[in-house]
Amino acid sequence: MEQYLVGVDVGGTNMRMGIVTPDGRILKKIQYPTDMSRGGLAMMEGLVSRIQDFVRKGTRGVRSEIRVGIGVAGPIDMRRGVLIAPPNLPDLHGFPLREFLQEKISLSTAIENDANAFTLGEGWKGAARGCLHYCGITLGTGVGGGIVVAGNILHGAEGLGGEVGHMALNPEGPLCGCGGRGCLEVYASGSGIRRMILEAIEKSDGKGIVHKSKEGLRKITSEEVFEAAQKGDETALKVFNEMGSYLGLGLVNLVNLFNPEKIVIGGKVSRAWNFFIEKAKEVVWQRAMKGQREKVEIVQADCGDDAGILGAAYAALKLE
Repeated sequence: MEQYLVGVDVGGTNMRMGIVTPDGRILKKIQYPTDMSRGGLAMMEGLVSRIQDFVRKGTRGVRSEIRVGIGVAGPIDMRRGVLIAPPNLPDLHGFPLREFLQEKISLSTAIENDANAFTLGEGWKGAARGCLHYCGITLGTGVGGGIVVAGNILHGAEGLGGEVGHMALNPEGPLCGCGGRGCLEVYASGSGIRRMILEAIEKSDGKGIVHKSKEGLRKITSEEVFEAAQKGDETALKVFNEMGSYLGLGLVNLVNLFNPEKIVIGGKVSRAWNFFIEKAKEVVWQRAMKGQREKVEIVQADCGDDAGILGAAYAALKLE
């Protein structure tokens, strides 16, 4: 009997799923927009229908054992299998995800936080392959992360551990969506870069990106800041340098606390790698403890958008 894994990456913008072999090859994958227009429960019902259809078409005529892994944005109480205030799915706070899936899908199913799934995917088939002690960081609209110790994701007492984006770096810093101040997320995310560029423009002497119209500035995105940096824009380069400094402080905490072999950084913001990573590494070298800093490698993710699919599939593979 063949064994197949179905890895599902539930994002705020897109859903991705793939049929994956036990050795980590993606045989088939699909992507479609996340439809929240009818609410979170309807979205979940639609997800189940998509998974069932995808499994049926993808394994037609093959006698097989199938396991499903699902990575969802936001904290999950892993003990109870319940979503806790998911940022992209606010009406699903307290939703019994594990119980729901067990009722709707007659297949063995694993659930995981999306950043943990990214981290597991990079450990299974990506930049941290072969490592037993490593960390993953996703730089997107927010900052997510996962911590692997002795080959296992660190979930914590309730499954809510590994919130890398909410390390407090500056107690007097900007307000974060979590309610705290000065978290890594307010400096190293796409939304943080946007905030910093607008603040930098207010203090600027009139160079570079500040020449955009006021209307353009109100709509500016982190992608546009990246494009400006590629053109040598002075203000954009300063913002990425500041972002790298704060990211470096976050990495120092990970290096000192967990002594990882590697830290893998991915997400859309990591496209600007060359504009922030040297500053981040410089801070690590200056501030991390000597033994830990000399062993850790800070690397860019390898798996791209497939990391979440692979990590969710890996979680299913490891179901007992």
